[in-house]
Amino acid sequence: GRDSLISQEKASDRPTFLLLYLNELTYGGTDEQNAELVMIIESCINNPNIHTILVHEQDSLKGGCEFGDFFKVTPQKLIDEPYSLYRDIAIPLFSLKEYRDVSLKLILNKIVGSDPTLRESNVGYIRESIQRTLSQIARGGSRRSRS
Repeated sequence: GRDSLISQEKASDRPTFLLLYLNELTYGGTDEQNAELVMIIESCINNPNIHTILVHEQDSLKGGCEFGDFFKVTPQKLIDEPYSLYRDIAIPLFSLKEYRDVSLKLILNKIVGSDPTLRESNVGYIRESIQRTLSQIARGGSRRSRS
């Protein structure tokens, strides 16, 4: 569950990431859901073994919105030091297949580039596994219907 996501001390030898998918629904849950999301983000940022990757949906049919909108809905404590959630540039996620492929490769490169173990190892099989996972995420996102 959630506790296994946050407490990575036992798995510190494995690269671990928080991929935060940013769209109009990211902070659109109930107060309880938003509080839990904030707690997870804080815990991940505070854990040096977890790398945060921001992905910003661009397609309005999938909840894409202007990046500036996140500064209106994100709790200020996540924006300010020490968390500085938006310190790194979010990777834009586009719908047009060619652009989406580039976006997914940027995510993959960020994953591989942010962890020395992945950079120094033979990452071919890791890249393939991550690419399959990201492609599944992308396909799942494209099937989502708006209500």
